[in-house]
Amino acid sequence: MIRGYVITADHEAARAANVQHLLGQLPLLQKATAVYPAKDRVPFAKNILAKARNRKGNSFLPGELGVLLSNRRIWMEIRAQKDPGEHFLILESDSQIQSLDLLQKNFAGLTRAYDLFFWGAWLGNMTLKKSTCVAIDALHSAGVPVLSSVSGAYGYSLNKKAADHLLKKTGKLHLPVDEFKRYINTSYLRLGGIVPELIAQGPGQSTIDPLEHKGRINWALIKLLRFRNQLMAHFS
Repeated sequence: MIRGYVITADHEAARAANVQHLLGQLPLLQKATAVYPAKDRVPFAKNILAKARNRKGNSFLPGELGVLLSNRRIWMEIRAQKDPGEHFLILESDSQIQSLDLLQKNFAGLTRAYDLFFWGAWLGNMTLKKSTCVAIDALHSAGVPVLSSVSGAYGYSLNKKAADHLLKKTGKLHLPVDEFKRYINTSYLRLGGIVPELIAQGPGQSTIDPLEHKGRINWALIKLLRFRNQLMAHFS
């Protein structure tokens, strides 16, 4: 059985039905309260936001800080677990499981070989290193991801070793949680992923971006970066 967390908040009314659906699909999931600096009291939030930097070198958005703090709470719980090999699945309130049957059949087998596993990342644009790919079925393959193609935290699992590593690397709260490529030590953690993604980010408005930025995804840039990552994957 898959244990894990769904990060959600009471005021996310538009996502409540999806959260209940996820809990129904995987009964051992539990709700993890999302941190919203704009709504919740976060000690030293102003100082943290002033010092932290996102991928563009700008200050954190309050929502980015909230996502990082929400994930860190969960990592602390996972780090305290006794079984070093057990993976815990972490989902967002808008996560969607594309194939529950495939996830349940392969979760234990795939996670056994990795410390951190991405079931979905970068809006479906994650790329795997060609030399590491293993066929799961006629459509899906698993292997080691090209780290630069990993972004997003809406569907990943990890064990206590990875939780401890991520807690240490994000202790200064200097990068968003989804900037894995900028703080993960790949010589220490065994990274894995599956393509096409088994867990996707559902449609709807972001709870992180400010209103003036909602819906502004640079698909041309993503397409260019995906092509670059595919070249890297082919020769690795």
